[in-house]
Formats: sequence, C-alpha cells, structure tokens
Amino acid sequence: MPIFQRFLSWLHQHNYQRLRLVRIFSLALFLNLFFGLVFYLVERNVQPELDLADSIWWAMVTMTTVGYGDLSPQTEIGRFLIAYPCMLVGIAIIGYLLGMVAESVFDYISKRKRGLVQITREHHIIICNFPTLDKLKRLTAELKLHPAYEHSFFVIVSDTITKLPESLPADDFAFVYGNPTSEQVLHKANLMAAAGVFILAGDPFNSDADAITFAIASVVEQLRQEHHYPFKMVAELIHHENLCLLQRAKVDGIVTPEGLTDCLLAQEFLYPGIHEIITQIISNKIGSQFYILDTQLAGHKVADIQVAVLKHPANLQVIGIIKQGKTILNPAKNECIEEGNKLIMLAESRRDFSVIEKDILNSDSSLT
Repeated sequence: MPIFQRFLSWLHQHNYQRLRLVRIFSLALFLNLFFGLVFYLVERNVQPELDLADSIWWAMVTMTTVGYGDLSPQTEIGRFLIAYPCMLVGIAIIGYLLGMVAESVFDYISKRKRGLVQITREHHIIICNFPTLDKLKRLTAELKLHPAYEHSFFVIVSDTITKLPESLPADDFAFVYGNPTSEQVLHKANLMAAAGVFILAGDPFNSDADAITFAIASVVEQLRQEHHYPFKMVAELIHHENLCLLQRAKVDGIVTPEGLTDCLLAQEFLYPGIHEIITQIISNKIGSQFYILDTQLAGHKVADIQVAVLKHPANLQVIGIIKQGKTILNPAKNECIEEGNKLIMLAESRRDFSVIEKDILNSDSSLT
C-alpha cells in the first residue's frame, strides 16, 4: 500500500490530528484567496490584463516561495502592504503545514512498525505468536510458493516482540502488538477480512504452550462462528497428548512435530533417502505434492478412477480417500466413493485431476 494511502488510513483513525490538518489547510486556502483578492483590487488599475484567477495564482506562487515571476506587483501598496505579508505569512503557514504532514507520516510509520495501527488490508494471513524469525520466514516462504498465495500479505500478532523485524519487508508484512487471545487485538488485525489464521506455538519449552494455543484458537473460532468469517485456521501443537484439547476448538488443521523426527530417523535408517522423499512431497518448492480434493465421482470405485488416471498423460496418483472424517491410505480397489468423500492425490498440479474427473463424468453421460 503506498505511503499516501497509509497516511489517509491513519488520518481516518486519528480525528485530532486530522482536525488540525484540516484547520491549517483551510487557513492556508483562506489566506491564498484573501491575498489574491486584495492583490487584484490594488493592481487591476495598473495591470489591465490582470484577472482574479491570475491574482490567486500569484498569491499561491508567492506563499509557496516558488516565484515564477510571471506576475508581480507594480504599485507601492502591492509590494509593501500585500506582497511582504503574503510572503512572510505564506512561508510560516505552508512550512508549518508541510512540517505537520511530515511529522504525521513519520509518526504513522513508527506506530505501524510498533504494531499500534489498525490493519485495513483484506485477504491477508494472520500469524498468531512469534516463536523465531527463521521459522516465520520459512512458513511464509513456503506458503508464497503456492500460486494462490504468492502475493499474500502477512500480519503478525504477538506481545513478545515490540516492533516488526527490519528483515521483514513492510510491503509483505505488518505487525499488531498485543495478546492474540484478545478480541480487540484480533479486530485490530482485521480478522473479519482475513483469508487464514496460523496459530504457532510461542515457546515449545513452555508447559502451557498448548493451553495458550487452545485459548487463542477458541477465541478465533468463537469470532468465526458468531460473525460467519470464511477464513481457514491451522494450529501448531507441541504435545500430541493434547490433541483432543485442540480439536475442541474446531480448528481446520492441527500439526504436531512430536515424534515425527523420531519416526523419520528410524525410516531413514531402514530406507536411506526417505527424508528426501518426504521433504519433496510436503514442500511446494520442488516435485509433486499431496492434494485433498472434493470429488463428484460418488458411486465410482477406486479402481475406476485409477484406470482413468493411468490413461491420462498427467503425472498423478490416487493415494487415498477421506471417508466420514477417517483417512484411508492405499484403499481397496473395490472401495466405493460416497457423497462427501474426498480424494487424496499425489500430483504436480491439482488442475490435472479436474480434467480427469470431467472426462469420467462425460463418459458416464455418454453411456446413459
């Protein structure tokens, strides 16, 4: 957002500063018209070609000390009783006005960095808590690799830092200072217009980390339900034993690293190269990714879909299905897809399956 638009947003929130600016601007405009009118009345007899518009133009040029020289007073009264006061008063008023505007802009930028400004952006991603700068950079960089979020704007909500880190560009990041469990703080982050919310574990060594995450998720979910906000919410869990606790907050996704590293170490020992495979699958940076997709293929068997996939030139595979909230990997070939089920695909692009699904539906139509 350009600096001028940010400044206007700041004015909208600070009525006192806005009123001062309006008063000073109105005074400058009044003096411009006043000196222009008096200049015209005094000089019109000696400068027949002079009109009122020219006089007002002369007053503005003089007050701002631009001094084009296209117009000038010819009478003694015009020089000493009009031009002198116009220059002196004009320099003072215009200088004060410009200084006030500059001070207001710098004040706004400072408050924005310190997280004290209302967020007006929409379709942004809110990140609650600030564990480490590196973790935040990895998360946002990974998300930006997805085509739908490559231009995302991120808003950090935390009370553990006092300003936005210098290494985070202001064009992509904003900061709101405060506790993410506060409704007022979340509204300041413009929760109602957000596209998604991440709740990170603030301190993995804090025994209350999961309880804090649950508290944030509960407040966010309550606001989402009350106001029908459409955003997605994903939370990070430190201890797997608290999974049921966080599920009660009805977050859309829960990620827990507990035990994952141990499993990967064992699998890497048994089958060297597993770590590289997992890294490629879960990253948007290289290779294929997992996709969980809604489908219109109710009534079809998994085998029917697999055959259609094999005939298609795109590189994708049916990995599993989600049925009644239960994930089934490598399902039986005679497993039938039911209404509301989702397919788990390994593919280079989610659009490839849309083409296959359309071909299957068209084939069904031709048979009937």
